Amino acid sequence: FTVLVAAHGEEALNFLETHPDVKLILTDFNMPVMDGLELTKAIRKQKNKNELPIIAMTSSNKELISAQFLKIGANDFINKPFTREELACRINNSLDALEYIQQIEKMARNDFLTGVFNRRYFFETMMAYRETKEPFALAMIDIDDFKNINDTFGHDIGDSTIISLTTMLKNGVKGSDIVARFGGEEFCVVLKNIGQKNALELFVKLRAQIATTPIRPKNTKAFNFTVSIGVAFSDEL
Repeated sequence: FTVLVAAHGEEALNFLETHPDVKLILTDFNMPVMDGLELTKAIRKQKNKNELPIIAMTSSNKELISAQFLKIGANDFINKPFTREELACRINNSLDALEYIQQIEKMARNDFLTGVFNRRYFFETMMAYRETKEPFALAMIDIDDFKNINDTFGHDIGDSTIISLTTMLKNGVKGSDIVARFGGEEFCVVLKNIGQKNALELFVKLRAQIATTPIRPKNTKAFNFTVSIGVAFSDEL
């Protein structure tokens, strides 16, 4: 582990601002300036238990201090004195739990075949994004005659075609744009903060690129496929 040591809670909060990739907080209760309870409350205003685990510790004889920590959002609590092995186990358990939660969240929002967002997460994201009032272009993209690809080459090649299309869509947009699989061979792409002319030019270019990029399956001849794209704009929705 790379460890950052803070003298008190206020300094720890400053560390979080400059090191947003911190994975776990280990805090004492008794600290100057800002104690462990105050620090835990402040962190929980920014990140929940599934985003940043907090393990609290104390040698205080104050009653129910452990319950107070757990009520305000600590993930675990250790009474002093403790062994090095116990501390290591609790840290590893907290990080393992964080990893499992992140995997479950990814499975809930991402399509299992392509890795891009799924239909449900797309709707949740767009409901929030529309509140920003920023202009956007929304495109529905469908592989033409996809049933014939499956019937001719098999479903494994059909899956490879979907994955190839996904790669081209992701490479053709900005990192802040949205690519989602709606199911089957249907995708939705949202270009954020873009004018109509530039959006149409991008989709025309993307459609031409897809049509000229062959799929090269093993043990069979290469083939090309095309897509149909329908585009709408935020001021029309």
